[in-house]
Amino acid sequence: MTRRLVFLLPLLTAACASVTPAPEPRANGEAAVVQHAATAEDVRGESLYFLMLGELAGRQGRVVDAGRLYLESAKLSRDPRVAERATRIALFARDSATAEQALALWTALEPAQPDRWEAEALVHIRAKRDSQALDVIDRHLSEGADRVETYRRIVSILTVEGLPGLTLMHGVAQRHAEDAEGWIALAQLAMHFKQFDTAQAALRKVIRLQPKRKEAYLLLAGTHFSAGQIDQGLSEVRAAVERFPKDQSLRLNYARALIEARRYNEARPLFQELLRKNPGDADLRFTVALLALDANDLNTAERELRALHKVPERADVAAYYLGRLFEQRGDARSARDWYGRARQGEVRMDALIRIATIDARQGHLDQARAHLAKARAETDTTEEQVRLFLAEADLLKQSGQPVAALGVLDEALRIYPGEPDLLYTRALLADQLDRFEEAEANLRAILAQDPDHAEALNALGYTLADRNLRLDEAFTLIDKALKLNPDNPAILDSMGWVLFRQGKLTEAEGYLRRAYAREPDGEIAAHLAEVLAAQGRRDEALQLIQDALTRDPGRRELLNLQHRLQQP
Repeated sequence: MTRRLVFLLPLLTAACASVTPAPEPRANGEAAVVQHAATAEDVRGESLYFLMLGELAGRQGRVVDAGRLYLESAKLSRDPRVAERATRIALFARDSATAEQALALWTALEPAQPDRWEAEALVHIRAKRDSQALDVIDRHLSEGADRVETYRRIVSILTVEGLPGLTLMHGVAQRHAEDAEGWIALAQLAMHFKQFDTAQAALRKVIRLQPKRKEAYLLLAGTHFSAGQIDQGLSEVRAAVERFPKDQSLRLNYARALIEARRYNEARPLFQELLRKNPGDADLRFTVALLALDANDLNTAERELRALHKVPERADVAAYYLGRLFEQRGDARSARDWYGRARQGEVRMDALIRIATIDARQGHLDQARAHLAKARAETDTTEEQVRLFLAEADLLKQSGQPVAALGVLDEALRIYPGEPDLLYTRALLADQLDRFEEAEANLRAILAQDPDHAEALNALGYTLADRNLRLDEAFTLIDKALKLNPDNPAILDSMGWVLFRQGKLTEAEGYLRRAYAREPDGEIAAHLAEVLAAQGRRDEALQLIQDALTRDPGRRELLNLQHRLQQP
């Protein structure tokens, strides 16, 4: 209450100022002078009163009222700073009428203000007076403004104005057709609105104007990548590398783009060449080692990782990947030894779990569990303890002891009740054991904490659909998950499966093909084949299964479906 009274004191003072007592009569015209002074004081008081009301409205979130009150104060005080404030508040509130009036007053009070161009342009844009807005921008540029900063500010303004702003930016670029900065700005704005064709056309004009501007080539490639045109994007980066053969940063960008596109065999020689020219670059050496591991070139990978292990800040990471390398060779003893040397950093926990995995694979499950229990006792972080519990449950599941795995998860949940990762893993395991009620309860417990947990929404929806239960609810759950994560292949697969259960075969096929294109997984292939067979396309379904089995031989769902479809 005290703070509120203190804040209101200026308002009360200002209000009192407008009620000036009538002056005593003076001789020789002195009364008129005093009356004039009292009138000026009245105006100052009323102006301050509106100013304070405007400030109070702003603090209360009533920005439209704030702009209008500031404007009333500016009319009385004739203060250009108050008029400027009224203009900016009204623009923020999108109160066009007030903004127009405040801008006119600000212009009259301060005709030569160079910083007013943004507000003036925005007032015209909001009123759909694009020609006047372009004139304002032209005038500002002709006055010697910093062109790069001006275009940056224009893009910032137009970003919040929606697609009509893109049309205006195109007009700016066309009026300054020989200014590469304008076309760059147009490309950036077009990228924001995902208008990739417009961005590409603008960047090609930049390259025509400034053929040595490397940034334009990379931005052009980026438009293709963002549009999903991977081959075209790579082609643009490669063209830049060929145009600037001595630029190692461009070559590195190209190599990284190849990795993003999963073209590892094409990326390898580029990274090897870069490493030859920069032998002291630990990042390049690490990348070359990982690419060699992926290509099963274990001798090259070992050479680079052993060299990296001699760099103190990279020793732990190198030791971990040397462990992976020796696992790949089937040398469990050496792998275990290298994992044991990864004692610090983000790979430490991975190495501990890999050691336990090797022990379990060799039949020493008790030793593996003891190893994980010891690691849990030595850490006091919740995240690491949860991860170690999950690793132990996974080892038990992989060893054919799913009930014991559930017991480990139950123990973990007693220590960390409601922990989402534990609940989610337990739900999937319970579902595999055909303990549907437990699985559903675990997933709903997650959703009670986080209604937008996409994985839990998807898992519950798929579990219902797979059992042909409550299909409308299953669809709703999966649909929400898909809106949260629209490109996730597992969720796309679930949507296809629930639509199949609902008898919507054409729609189901569309979702399953999208899922399979993103992740050619055996289970997704089985679902898609099931849908094709239901449409009477048995030969197409069998061919799909055969293709999937070449990538994932022995996949149970595929083999079972193949056997069923081959029956007369």
